[in-house]
Amino acid sequence: MDYKYLILIFLFLSCANEIKTPKPISLPPTKKNRPDLVEKTIFSMGLMTEYEVWEFLRTKPSEISVIETLGLPDSIWMSNNDSIKFLYYFIDQIQDYNLIEINSITNNVSGFEWD
Repeated sequence: MDYKYLILIFLFLSCANEIKTPKPISLPPTKKNRPDLVEKTIFSMGLMTEYEVWEFLRTKPSEISVIETLGLPDSIWMSNNDSIKFLYYFIDQIQDYNLIEINSITNNVSGFEWD
C-alpha cells in the first residue's frame, strides 16, 4: 500500500514544469562610460549615407553588427519588461537622436527610427 502513495508522489513530481531562470541581459557599453572602446567606423568616417544606414537596419542585423558598423551608442535604455534595448545615436549635423530597437532575446534589430 505504501508503494501506491510513493508511485503517485513520483508521478506528480515528475510532471511538474521545469523552473526556468531568466537569461541575464547584457547591455553594450556607451561612448560615455567606455571612451577607450570608441573606434572609427564606416559611419563615423562619413563613408555611409543616412539612406545606407536605413537600408542596413532594415535587414535586421545583430547588435554586434550594428555596433561594428555605427559605433558605440550615445545612450542605452531598456523597456519596462526588459524585452527591448533602445540604442540612441546622436547625430551632430542635425542635432537629433536616432533610435535603434534591439530585441533582448534574439539580439537583432526589431525596429528603428533613423532620420
